[in-house]
Amino acid sequence: MIQVYKETFSERQVYRYRITDEEDRLVYLMEPTGLFLPNPTWQITLLGADGLPIGRVEPPDPARGPWGGEYTVALEGWASPLVIREHWELVDLMLLRLPRYLFCWEGAPYMARGSRFGEIFYAIFPYAPASGETLPEGTPAEGVPGDIADLDLARWEAVVEEETRRWGEPVGAIWRPSRGPHYQAEAWTPLLQDASLMLAVLVVLADLHLQEREGE
Repeated sequence: MIQVYKETFSERQVYRYRITDEEDRLVYLMEPTGLFLPNPTWQITLLGADGLPIGRVEPPDPARGPWGGEYTVALEGWASPLVIREHWELVDLMLLRLPRYLFCWEGAPYMARGSRFGEIFYAIFPYAPASGETLPEGTPAEGVPGDIADLDLARWEAVVEEETRRWGEPVGAIWRPSRGPHYQAEAWTPLLQDASLMLAVLVVLADLHLQEREGE
């Protein structure tokens, strides 16, 4: 389990995310440095517990507009970057839905589905590609199935139930605890439990999305 704390200039302007383990020991720092560029982006600098850079997150091509895209997670010592695909459509914008995220870890694909309501911020499911579709590690799928309607808590619970029938039991979740850290991320399979950095990046991207939407 990881815990995420936000350090802010004001109520909405986060300048640093502090990520700790379940014993509240610092493991990572993440700074959205791109927000302060002449042409702001969602570029994020990843730092180790010692404050030294260990990687960065590059945002999608801005030419895509508000339709999501691929975030590239470049880590020192890794031969190739990881990819997190953000996916949403016009109806998602109109209904203020949260984007869906698709990512791979150690060759296994996962899909994160979010809600504005309730303690669960995102539920993480294994993602099964369509018949004949290949999904190499670090390569996002061309499509993410289904829509999630964030209309109320009851609807969110129904969506989780439906996803469970379709993909199997959730293998992880991001929580909004009522006290303590702003977020907690937890994985329930050994493979995903090794992906603490990827889960932390997912939390930061989702929170930055909320900041941007609430600031409009």
